[in-house]
Amino acid sequence: MLVAGLLFLAAFQIDGDRRGFDLFLNLGTEVFGILITLAVVDWMLERRRRQERALDLAWATFHAVEQAVWVWQGGPRRVASDELLGIILSIDPNDELLPFTRSLLAAVGTRSLEVLDREARAVSTVSGLDAALKELTSLNALSNLQYSVSISMVGDVLHCATRGLARVLELSTRTMPSSLIRYRNAAADAQEERSRHLRRGLAEATEAQFTTART
Repeated sequence: MLVAGLLFLAAFQIDGDRRGFDLFLNLGTEVFGILITLAVVDWMLERRRRQERALDLAWATFHAVEQAVWVWQGGPRRVASDELLGIILSIDPNDELLPFTRSLLAAVGTRSLEVLDREARAVSTVSGLDAALKELTSLNALSNLQYSVSISMVGDVLHCATRGLARVLELSTRTMPSSLIRYRNAAADAQEERSRHLRRGLAEATEAQFTTART
């Protein structure tokens, strides 16, 4: 901008030299055009970077929901979006919510709140992500053991938010019938077994990362 401004100023300072006036004016215009081009390209690259960051956050949130629902309801360890929606939609209002499962769901809500607060500019670049994350933030209430939250409300939040995340990630938003989903078991002992499996996996992953960093 400074160079372009100086060239324009020089052009208008020249008195009686038409050739010099045209030269400085054209140079100033070229420099200004380059500046505008660089600014537009930089803006587009930055927007693309934020969109990629937003999609990474959406995938991380989707997998966090998937993990929490697996511990709670069972089913295959990894599921497609239609299977996940089928499991969530078939949650029984009488299902038990063990403390570890409750803390996993609350962590999803807390993490969503943090993403909305710290990554607002990235989230705003992907339509629908903001709404899905806001829906999940209500799960943060589960962190307060004295606060009564109905199973139906938790199921509704998970279903609405998962459909939103599926749209963002261009996944299927259809719902697979629960009768087609194997290994579902929301009993307390089954939840406890899956939670132990998850904790063991997390501990092994942490140990592996520590060993790698140390070596």
